[in-house]
Amino acid sequence: MQLQEALVQLKAGYPMYRTGWQPQDGYIVFMPGMSHIWKIVLTPQPNAGNYIFSMEDLNASDWEMYTGEKPVEGKVISSEE
Repeated sequence: MQLQEALVQLKAGYPMYRTGWQPQDGYIVFMPGMSHIWKIVLTPQPNAGNYIFSMEDLNASDWEMYTGEKPVEGKVISSEE
């Protein structure tokens, strides 16, 4: 999907990623009450920071909803749990 569609999903609370990203690249989220998009990186350990979109990100059509592992309270859990 295009970034504009991905932003709608982010606002609805769904984490997103680009299919061209490696698994260790993580995903992005919009956290309620925050004014920035956050990037969650899972390896070598869960970490988060503000995400700055590149021109490639803005023009990409490979945005997808992230359904993999998500860090919770300092540990990584599977979305199947």
